[in-house]
Amino acid sequence: GEMASTLAHEINQPLTAITNYLKGSRRLLEKSRDDNAAMLREAVEKAAEQALRAGDVIRRLRDFVARGESERQVERLSALIEDASSLALVGAREADVRVSYDLDPSAELVLTDRIQIEQVLLNLMRNAVEAMQGAPRRELHVVTKARHDAMVEIGVIDTGPGLAPEVSAQLFQPFVTTKKQGMGVGLCICCTIVESHGGH
Repeated sequence: GEMASTLAHEINQPLTAITNYLKGSRRLLEKSRDDNAAMLREAVEKAAEQALRAGDVIRRLRDFVARGESERQVERLSALIEDASSLALVGAREADVRVSYDLDPSAELVLTDRIQIEQVLLNLMRNAVEAMQGAPRRELHVVTKARHDAMVEIGVIDTGPGLAPEVSAQLFQPFVTTKKQGMGVGLCICCTIVESHGGH
């Protein structure tokens, strides 16, 4: 809990600075007569929205890690997947990644913490795209399926090379990663979130 609070504080400081810089940029663009000013203003506004969203995500995840708190309500699973995809798959088309969805209509409504599950999906999709860099075939498939026990199964499947057995065995432990950059806490938090929702 203490580590989560420290990390949240350290990350929120640059996020606040980013938001302030973007606000300043937007004010400058309002005075600009450049033909592209309107398009740039829109891009700056979207970036500011995402910075604020990131702050909210950090707050919610910090509360979850520290106290196990979550804010659950009935959500449309397809909307959660769409929102996560819009962030996770930026640049995927340029990287020749083909994305497909197979969403079960009977698995549409779920009782969940939207931000937490979006973070799980975002993490899995980003990992999948990164895993396929250099792969001859790059296909990402997202599938949902209603189960008989009132649960929903979500699959994020890619055509990457897979993991070595020694990595796979400790994949959900903190600070385990195959990436040159990153702390290796993403999948550990994802696993905790999924288990808190009764999944595995």
